[in-house]
Amino acid sequence: MMKKDTLAKLLAEEDIFVVHKQTPTAYFDVKRRELGLPIWKDEEMTNNIYDLMVCHEIAHALWTPLEMMEEVISRNLNKGVVNILEDARIEKMVQKKYPGSVGIFNRGYAELGEKNFFDVEGEDISKLTVIDRINLFFKKQKGVTFSDEEKVFVKKTNELETVEDVLTLAEEIYKWMEERSTEEENSGGEDGSAGDTGESSEGMSSSSEEGEGEGKSEESKGEGEEDGDGN
Repeated sequence: MMKKDTLAKLLAEEDIFVVHKQTPTAYFDVKRRELGLPIWKDEEMTNNIYDLMVCHEIAHALWTPLEMMEEVISRNLNKGVVNILEDARIEKMVQKKYPGSVGIFNRGYAELGEKNFFDVEGEDISKLTVIDRINLFFKKQKGVTFSDEEKVFVKKTNELETVEDVLTLAEEIYKWMEERSTEEENSGGEDGSAGDTGESSEGMSSSSEEGEGEGKSEESKGEGEEDGDGN
């Protein structure tokens, strides 16, 4: 573990704090510069999953600024939606910076999916919100589909480059989800794209509060966690 802690610092290009603790998943505290890794049973924390978590969180260390949280608050954006989009952005960037991490992400997310880390086993994924399906899709989970209208958001997520891109798209997606939810309520129908399904997918994210690291959409959380995100 110590060798991998050193590797995390090298990849992050700074002397970040690497800690291991009882936490549901990994996180990066953008304020305290702390990378938290969960203590799981040996059969659960495989090398592939551990390496994935390190690569994901050092990506937040490199590219998720503390000021991003201030912008989320000032613009009254949904933190969960921002977290998921930021995850997609920084993971693409870290895989470009460190090409060897591509295989790590593929293997790690495959193993997390097999362990039902995202808590979707037995669920009808098509009924999840569009942002939760975007989360699953970019975390390389199988069986995720989108309508033609939703594919526009998937394309935009894949093209995210800056923090401002993330915040703007988060605002756009959440507004669309709210509008769809209102339309469904008025028509008396049900639609998985609406913003209040009670289902969500978990992921890793950055955080401005210790121990937070879930990439859930805020509709499913029902709480106002402060993420850095995720993340």
